[in-house]
Amino acid sequence: MKVTGKSGKKYETLEAAITGPELSKDFVPIADEEVTKEEQKESFLKVTDKSFERFCRPYYTAGFNAYELVEAAMVSRRAETVGDRSGAQIVDDTLRSAAARGINTVRMWAHTTTALYPFQVAPGKYDERGLKSLDFVLETARKYGLQVILSFIDNWKYYNGVDQYVDWSSTAPNRTLASPFKDLVGDPTAAIYGTGPAGEELKRYETERHALFFSDPDAKKFYKNHVAFLVNRNNSINGRVYRDDPTIIAWNLINEPRCESWLASNKDCNKRFQNWLAEMSTHVRSLDPNHLITIGSEGFYGDSTPQLMQYNPQAWARELGQDFVMNTNLPNIDFATVHAWPDNWMLPQDKIPAFLDKWVQSHMTAGANLSSGSKPIMFEEFGKKLNADQQTEWMIQQLRDPIYQSTYASVEKAIDGKQPIAGSLFWKLAIPVFDGQDARGPYGVDDSDSTMAVIQDHSEFMKRKMNSVPPRPECNLGAWFGTLDQASGERNCANVPAAATAYFAKAPAKADDIGSKLADDLKAGKALVFPTKAACCKPGTGAFPEGCTTPPAKKLRRSA
Repeated sequence: MKVTGKSGKKYETLEAAITGPELSKDFVPIADEEVTKEEQKESFLKVTDKSFERFCRPYYTAGFNAYELVEAAMVSRRAETVGDRSGAQIVDDTLRSAAARGINTVRMWAHTTTALYPFQVAPGKYDERGLKSLDFVLETARKYGLQVILSFIDNWKYYNGVDQYVDWSSTAPNRTLASPFKDLVGDPTAAIYGTGPAGEELKRYETERHALFFSDPDAKKFYKNHVAFLVNRNNSINGRVYRDDPTIIAWNLINEPRCESWLASNKDCNKRFQNWLAEMSTHVRSLDPNHLITIGSEGFYGDSTPQLMQYNPQAWARELGQDFVMNTNLPNIDFATVHAWPDNWMLPQDKIPAFLDKWVQSHMTAGANLSSGSKPIMFEEFGKKLNADQQTEWMIQQLRDPIYQSTYASVEKAIDGKQPIAGSLFWKLAIPVFDGQDARGPYGVDDSDSTMAVIQDHSEFMKRKMNSVPPRPECNLGAWFGTLDQASGERNCANVPAAATAYFAKAPAKADDIGSKLADDLKAGKALVFPTKAACCKPGTGAFPEGCTTPPAKKLRRSA
């Protein structure tokens, strides 16, 4: 097919328009903010007292999933894109808009999901277009003050996923049946496998082969090498090594793992998966001591906690290899993840809100009572499915908005109650790249949907909650407040460490002390405080929607 953008340049195929991040001539990477040793040390996310902590104060995630960000960044502006923009510009606009709404976290894949957007093209061999696009997304997230969770591998999609790793392996049996689901997006159905004896044979064959990923020597070696490559990658745009980049807050070991024990040959799947988690989490920790590690699973309960299996969506959930409590108890798993897909799990519509509340509450209780110590829970994926004929303003308001409202209400209630919850990420943000494309699909939320107002309200709640607490004084960080010069309109930030001292003081300070006044305002919800000037000045996520005003003498000079 011919692909022609408004620039007039033609490509014979869409594949030829996948160029990697196409940066405008005036693109300038943001300069590294000046940080103290204390700020650098405290910039990485930690788990402290059953909750997230960053910059010596609580941290809550309010964000979204967008696994295809790397793919979007690879597209040339000459490929009939929305607004005749490059994919890189679309990513930039998307993340800027998210930050302006108070969103602070994005979860995505550290790979692509189709050969059209090449990433790892063979074991240990990478396409620079894909790598530079991942570099660009991370740098753009840093630019707007967004944090990133990266998943090393996906269970569902074939390309760069579990099944391709097994097919790459020389220690796994050679394929005797062709894969029927190279573009799978969820649990395979009877329609994919086919019916009758042939369909049943294919289902058993693929289920057994898929489970090899967790024990096959070559597959494990390829995974470890992929981890080492990414953790040690030097970002081509900002020069940061990934393991040293606090823009990344956590690694997912695998998105929604499956090792299905209903098949007799897979009866050891729970043990096999547990051993894999222990080995791979230890491997990641040995390479990267800075970032948190989590699984990326739905959180199904298993045989180690029969009393909790009542909270699973259906009886089949115990046969997928996951065991929430046993898996999360591993020493190098820092926090737990929970996903909720009641539509996919075939739950009655009127039962969904109650199920979601119990699903979250049961995991928080389980996470707080682990034998290895309390660990926070991240509600990492949730959403509401709408068919194509339901993507109307009225139907979105009636069907999707209430699910988001009830989910966020549960999260906010848990945070107010000081329960071990880290926050939530909705699935997923729709990112239109090509003209005429409806990027929403069954779960995507478009920027124009009414659901976005629900998301923004929740994000603002989380922003106020997090920024109402200054860093603890003993950490030697700042307490930065937005300042606005009414005469000139200049927006800036001022450091008032006395506010942090007064906030945590056991005895009240002088009534006329500026630190005490600001501390009182924080406790009353009348002010926001930030741990660094850079954080305070970030557009959207900082003190001002537009960010701080840049003094004329310090403006970045654009390249020609």
